[in-house]
Amino acid sequence: MPISISNVMLFSKRPLGVTILALLAFGGAIACVYSLIALLSSDMALYMTTYQMRIIGITDIIMTLIALSVAYGFFKRLRWSWFLYMFTLVIVTILHVYEYLSSFWALSSYPSPGEIGMLSYIIVMYLFPVVNIAILGLISIYLTRPHVKTYFGFGQPGDISAAVKENKRKSVSTVAVLVIITGLCIWGFTPSGDITIINVTQTPENPESGDAITVIAEIAGGSPFLGVSASLYCSGRMAGTVTSVDKNKYSFTFAYPFEDGTEKWYMIRAGDKISEVYILQVGHVERSNITSLAITDVIQTPEQPATATSSVDISAKVTSNVTISEVTLEHMRFYEHGRGGGYGSMQPDGNATYEDSICTEFYESGTQVFYRISAKDESGNTAVTQVHSFTLTP
Repeated sequence: MPISISNVMLFSKRPLGVTILALLAFGGAIACVYSLIALLSSDMALYMTTYQMRIIGITDIIMTLIALSVAYGFFKRLRWSWFLYMFTLVIVTILHVYEYLSSFWALSSYPSPGEIGMLSYIIVMYLFPVVNIAILGLISIYLTRPHVKTYFGFGQPGDISAAVKENKRKSVSTVAVLVIITGLCIWGFTPSGDITIINVTQTPENPESGDAITVIAEIAGGSPFLGVSASLYCSGRMAGTVTSVDKNKYSFTFAYPFEDGTEKWYMIRAGDKISEVYILQVGHVERSNITSLAITDVIQTPEQPATATSSVDISAKVTSNVTISEVTLEHMRFYEHGRGGGYGSMQPDGNATYEDSICTEFYESGTQVFYRISAKDESGNTAVTQVHSFTLTP
């Protein structure tokens, strides 16, 4: 007796697990849209680079489209949705395993759990990733169960071969579209060449108090879709929002105006490249010889610090004809996936010598550290050193 499509439908009703996965996929699409809207409407967007916003936006859009496609395909028993979901599961699982192994290596590099904080941190770093990977594995196993595959048209009788062939054609079309999208993504997200910071200009060149200050950097390289991850850093933190104003030009606008007499030093990081140091002076910066304020004999110990070095000591001789008000050490550090910095008052150590240190205990090899010393006396006169730097060796 031949088996009709309607008879097969009776024996391949939508499994409960498929319904749940479809609803979760639909909910995930809504969550992606909501998170993107929430980010764009919050103050966080003001402190993110264009590169970061593009990554988040493109990722959310792709995940939303995938989730909606899976939800629709699961409800309509479309075979291509099964392939799409399995493909996504494999990619997500690989990413989770990679992140878990990376975090495991980072966590195991600490001497003891007590040095990294509470037990909850270890649970988050160790347990949660394992649970996530296990859940992804269980979903993959479930989708390969016979009754689930039958629902999507796998292994059905030859009497309904026409329906199966139609489903195969749809699957081939879907795979072709995915291949095209993947190719576009590979092209769009692959850097076109080495990143180079060609030129940096500041407008206005001689700003006054309250002026809006804009820095424009011409940067070559990057990828067609994302461009270059470029940021302006001042005293170790991102000091301005960035907007691409041309193909290779990035505009950094300081988020707030500066008072008269302000002096800052800033650097631009584009990908793995760091620019030279630039000086920003607003209005009148008192720099006279009336009080003979001077900073000399800057000494760094050790001269060539390594990753085993817990701190780098900085000392300098500061002299003036009047009382010295403050001596400050500012520093910035850059490493492969981040940056940091800070500043603090240098303490007098007799004989006009001031000292402070830069903690390097957990810095990775290759970390570049830049620092500068500034001083001010009671007359308002100021003095600064050049920007010094060192790189941690293994």
